[in-house]
Amino acid sequence: MDGFVPLRNVTQVATQFAASSVGQLARIEGLVTLSCFLVIILVFSSSRRRHQSNAVVSFVVWAAFMFNYPVISYTVGLMQSSSVRNELFVVWACFLLLLLLLLGSADAMTAFSFNDSQQHARMNLMAPLFVLWSLSVVQLVLRVNAYRTTSRDSGLIRENQIVYEYMKHELMDGSNVVGKYDPDPSSMKAYNYLVDGREEETTAMVSGGVTLTHDAADTVSVDKVWECKGKLLGSGSRGAARRRDLCLSFALFRLLRLRFGADHVGDLNFHSYNDLSKTLVIDRLLSDDQDVDRAFRVVEAELGFLFDFFYARYPSLKDSIVLDLILYLLIMATSLFTLFSSVLLHYRPSSRAAKVNIIIHSFNLDLFVTRVVVSLYIFLESYQFLSLVLSDWHKVKMMCHYVLKESWHRARVDIPMKVLCRLHVSRYWKNTINQYFLLDSSVGSYRVRSLLSTLTLQLLDPWIMTSSVVLPPEVKQAVLVALKASDGKITDGREWLHQNDVLDGDLDYDLFSRKTYAPYILAWHVATSICSYEHSKSDMATLQASPEFRYHYQVATKLSGYCAYLVAFAPELLPDGTYTSQLLSCRMLEDAHKYLAGCKSSSEKYDRLTKLGRHGWQEKEERRPLLYEGAVLALNLVDRKKDALERWEVLARFWANLVLYIAPSDRASAHASKLATGGELVTIIWALLNHAGVVHRLQENGGCQPLEMLPRPRRTPIFRRQGTIQDPNEDEDGDYTMHEIMQENDSMV
Repeated sequence: MDGFVPLRNVTQVATQFAASSVGQLARIEGLVTLSCFLVIILVFSSSRRRHQSNAVVSFVVWAAFMFNYPVISYTVGLMQSSSVRNELFVVWACFLLLLLLLLGSADAMTAFSFNDSQQHARMNLMAPLFVLWSLSVVQLVLRVNAYRTTSRDSGLIRENQIVYEYMKHELMDGSNVVGKYDPDPSSMKAYNYLVDGREEETTAMVSGGVTLTHDAADTVSVDKVWECKGKLLGSGSRGAARRRDLCLSFALFRLLRLRFGADHVGDLNFHSYNDLSKTLVIDRLLSDDQDVDRAFRVVEAELGFLFDFFYARYPSLKDSIVLDLILYLLIMATSLFTLFSSVLLHYRPSSRAAKVNIIIHSFNLDLFVTRVVVSLYIFLESYQFLSLVLSDWHKVKMMCHYVLKESWHRARVDIPMKVLCRLHVSRYWKNTINQYFLLDSSVGSYRVRSLLSTLTLQLLDPWIMTSSVVLPPEVKQAVLVALKASDGKITDGREWLHQNDVLDGDLDYDLFSRKTYAPYILAWHVATSICSYEHSKSDMATLQASPEFRYHYQVATKLSGYCAYLVAFAPELLPDGTYTSQLLSCRMLEDAHKYLAGCKSSSEKYDRLTKLGRHGWQEKEERRPLLYEGAVLALNLVDRKKDALERWEVLARFWANLVLYIAPSDRASAHASKLATGGELVTIIWALLNHAGVVHRLQENGGCQPLEMLPRPRRTPIFRRQGTIQDPNEDEDGDYTMHEIMQENDSMV
């Protein structure tokens, strides 16, 4: 008991230390260090949010965003009000405020005083600090002006109006409509999509209206980029193709931004010219079977521009960064002069301040904190400037100058610009997809997860019940191949299943008539899960030896798990009722837990679910559970497709088409909000379909129509039957095709 120290004594000692001069100084130094860490988190997380969705990291970034301003302001205020007078306070306060300006906060300035100006040596330090402060004010003015001219509201309205006027003049007058079957897929002739240009206001004398026009000599469009003869863009190398695609991504970003406008231009449907939009995606971006991923790369860069517009500081092309370069060099010179000045290198506290310096074994902590703060400011300013130089915005602007100025078409310009375009600061998105397997979540630790869900008010459900996997290349390829095969005519896949003897009309009517998106997805998700339970571990090992089986199994299971995740945890991205989707997934989880309780293995679950599909739901309830419908669908699939490879090929093709079917919607804001948390695969597909002319939701308000009510599209056979392949241009039973019906309707009108 001799070593026991009463809690009361510990509290008194801590209180006395906090009130002492050394305690106050230690608290200020701790807050200065904390402020530096908060700024580091914000600067490095600003661009990385687009490919980071970790909940813990997101919370840390949010906390840094919420507390960086109060902490820095409080720290500077504490320096002013403290009875301690340290000679280095002025340096700390100056650089803390500069760090606030670095983050672009226009209202973050706080006044402070400095009383130790009598000593001539200390006056030498004031000169560079004053220069730094003046340069930062200039930098602040530039950033405020950037905010003013490119604010999200006024900038969005103006930019959309510019694109609207340009597209109305260039594409809607009928003189530049691209041919439907252009023999050269590498050509972008007639694609006058606006990349960059200087607009001028023109007042109409008759109507009194104001329009925005472009000088053709200063305008860069997509077709001009492709026509450029310089080696940077005109050569046949892969690098030149990637650079041209970056300009295309920016032009598509300007078109996609119309979906977010509050004005009438936001509803303008340029995609009524389906030949133009569909040909861009089907015959251009997806023309090379060896590089179908090109479409994904273009859209990923496009969404990167969209992320910058909504979440970054400079959401517009800068004509020149010369002024930014001059300011950066001046700030670096002044900051380095401050860091290596003789005042700091040979700093010795004055006798009056010696009692309020923290010196540990001849190590001056005050001087160390000062050097850390100044060094951090130098590092972050360099990082910010480098991010500006290497941004896609700057690259596009430089390539626009290159297109307009033939004098740039020489090696001394080509080489540095090639190097510039090869360097990147961060990725465009997280490149992962979340997985939610409802039947697996209903067994095992279901009660534990349910308890955690209740205790956390369902806020942690996505983290508790889902997993994240890297997006397999097979999934991207399957989706893009399905889009190319559809020729822009996206369906829910039931007609294709019916034509390939997987789904008959009666079963379709019983299971899917009037079904909206969410129940349709969940029923097929259950059927896919049941098919995966069918194989034992030994069977699966044998099947996985086949690359073809492995490909189809990967595509079907990954897309099934992802679509189930969208229904349960991201319903705002689907063109269905958000509350309805969440309610259906919760009810289905409860039904699955009730029916599969006690199952220890996949084979047990398979046996119980097949029994459910054959004998029906035994509970006396008015509603027919989706679990039962999924089981019936799985049995139908197993009975009709005995061969496992053929069955998973059907499922892979079905899910690839289904993810295309659920992507089109009018929920642009929901997709934009997801960009800040890593992005989603369905957002990429949504943007790609937007440029293919598939803009609005594909399902009628009443849900799925029965098969007999649907027009019969051209059949594209998948499986060889009796050694022959049917002509894809011939309908099997002589029915009119959808294209013929549309032509007939047009002629009648």
